Amino acid sequence: MKTKFERRLMRKARYAVTKTSNQLFLLSVLSALSASAAAADGAGQASVDTSQWKCESCKFEQGLSGTLDLGVGEVSQKSSKFGEYNGLDKKGGFVIGDGAVRSRGEDGAYWNLNASNLGLHTRFLDAEGGRQGSYKLLFKYDEVLHSLSDSAQTPFAGTGGTFLTLPAGFPAATTAAMPLPGTLQQVDLGTQRTRLGVGASWTPVRDWEYGVSFRREAREGTKRIAGAFFVNSAQLVEPVDFLTHQLDASASYTGAKWQAKLAYYGSTLRNSNDSLNWQNPFSFLPGFPGAGSGQLALPPDNQFHQVLASAGYQLSERTRASADIAVGRMTQNDSFLPFATAVPGPGGSLNGRAATLDANLKLSSALTDRLRLNAAYIYNDRDNQTPQALYSMVSTDMFAGAPRTNLPYSFTLEKLKLSADYKAWSGTKLFVGVDSETRKRTFQEVDRSHEDTVWGKITSRVLDKADLSLKFAHGERRNSAYQVAPGIAPPENPLLRKYNMASRTRETVAVRADISIAENVNLGLGLDTSNDDYLDSAIGLLSGREFNLNGDLSVILTQDTSLHFFANHQEIKSRQAGSQTFSIPDWSGENKDRIDFFGIGLKHAAIKDKLDIGADYGSSRSKGEISVNTGALNPAFPNLSTTLDSLKLYASYRLKDNVSLQASYWYERYDSKNWMLDGVAPGTIPNVLALGEQAPRYSVNVFRLALRYKF
Repeated sequence: MKTKFERRLMRKARYAVTKTSNQLFLLSVLSALSASAAAADGAGQASVDTSQWKCESCKFEQGLSGTLDLGVGEVSQKSSKFGEYNGLDKKGGFVIGDGAVRSRGEDGAYWNLNASNLGLHTRFLDAEGGRQGSYKLLFKYDEVLHSLSDSAQTPFAGTGGTFLTLPAGFPAATTAAMPLPGTLQQVDLGTQRTRLGVGASWTPVRDWEYGVSFRREAREGTKRIAGAFFVNSAQLVEPVDFLTHQLDASASYTGAKWQAKLAYYGSTLRNSNDSLNWQNPFSFLPGFPGAGSGQLALPPDNQFHQVLASAGYQLSERTRASADIAVGRMTQNDSFLPFATAVPGPGGSLNGRAATLDANLKLSSALTDRLRLNAAYIYNDRDNQTPQALYSMVSTDMFAGAPRTNLPYSFTLEKLKLSADYKAWSGTKLFVGVDSETRKRTFQEVDRSHEDTVWGKITSRVLDKADLSLKFAHGERRNSAYQVAPGIAPPENPLLRKYNMASRTRETVAVRADISIAENVNLGLGLDTSNDDYLDSAIGLLSGREFNLNGDLSVILTQDTSLHFFANHQEIKSRQAGSQTFSIPDWSGENKDRIDFFGIGLKHAAIKDKLDIGADYGSSRSKGEISVNTGALNPAFPNLSTTLDSLKLYASYRLKDNVSLQASYWYERYDSKNWMLDGVAPGTIPNVLALGEQAPRYSVNVFRLALRYKF
């Protein structure tokens, strides 16, 4: 990717080429006029021969072209954290398979094929073909691995399934009495997502386009979950087996002034597992028929359907209006699971359903060459139409509680945005705006909240050497009376204010400068701050602060060598208060997070047109502090910390004009300290059977060697 300085040089180069071309065009016109005049004055003179003229800038590639990469690589160490998303979670070798192929025909027919990481669990393949202006066909396939953990241990047999059983020696009164040393088994947690999509679009008549696409997505694997029996609990392995189907269909019209679209979107999700059942590893009192085994409901089957209509109209040369509206419906009607106790189950199903309505209106007008006005109105409504009913309650599959009524939450959001931008003078623009937002809720602590934000921004270019920008915003959120949420037992402390529904003021400031220090040196500096104050909150979040400072530097040392550097410092602070006695605040807490990151990169043409080499290094350090003040001399929590160092070396050696050798080395070291995980084995806590996961640490080397063929 080109640096900002390199892109600026390219813009200057394009300007110089355009200016020269315009001058040559003027000279050619004058020459043509002179030739015409001479021809008029003297018949019989030879005319200009243009048969050999060529347009060098009008190239249109035809035929087959592309690149193919084939090689091998190796990972030195197994690490779930290192390979969390990149597919390099296993130790050993892997195949490198990448490519990009394209074909162009004289009649507008074309096709493209792109592939990457074909030798890994995270791979991607897509193809597109058709005839320009007539039709297009699409095919997409990808796999995404999400590796969660490789340090979990459990005595349960049947992980990955819906029934977890225990070996001999269970149950026991505490984890210390359980036969864990001989029964624990390693289990890797993670999911694999596979997506397959096909689609087509076609233009049967001018200005009209129709399209349809279908996608099938399967997600399989395991992840963490937990279950409890009164005061005892256990971390469990949840099976994941989801299948999702999505369908999109649309018809659109694009005219000189009108643009319109009508579309349908549908999605269905099917879960092959209704519930997770497990044996209680802890001894239980007689008289509780459900205490020997537990049951957890897993995500139910559901579906969503939506119809969307949008339109845009060019009212005048300077004014445009657009609008869209979408009507949707979500449903979920899986049967209820029976209770594990002697209490009769609810029977039937939820018959869950919700209607959605989303609308947007936009108007933009350039009143003058300098002044533009913009307005937007956004409406989102979620009407939860699930019927209310009185349900029996069972706590931790053991105790029958008082019946409760379900609360179908609904909300309505309205936003109004007004803004203007004005070109004050050459290179300087002013922006101002007001954003107004109103939320309405049902069955929650606050029925209505309203927030207004006023913001401004100025951008300026100084002496063609520096681009400067300054942005600020002030927002205030005010709510209707805060009340205890209905149907919650036991009730919440009436002094509590949930942060997303509490009155708040927010101040933000952002400054950015991009400076061309010299022809070959470009510097960027940025500063962002944000302050949140919850002035009316006695219990809950009281304040939040964020500070972010960043900088980048790019230098073209020589024609063959470039260097870039970047750094970032971030601080996040928050304060909260609570009550241990369901009364006034009697304790406070403070969180402080600090993240520092810097990196440096070098590119160098070691042998011109033959050997290119480069290196990138990045280092990150983060630290988290949690302090709690209860009025007693409590010891502080240990700090949380992470360190990351990453070094990448790469080289490309051109064997022939169309064949090159690609080599790279990647070293990455990661270390983290987390007191919530470190030293907590499956049996460390007497009444909690844990998975025993530890804070991740790794030191991994990755080697790659591939042959690239270009045609």
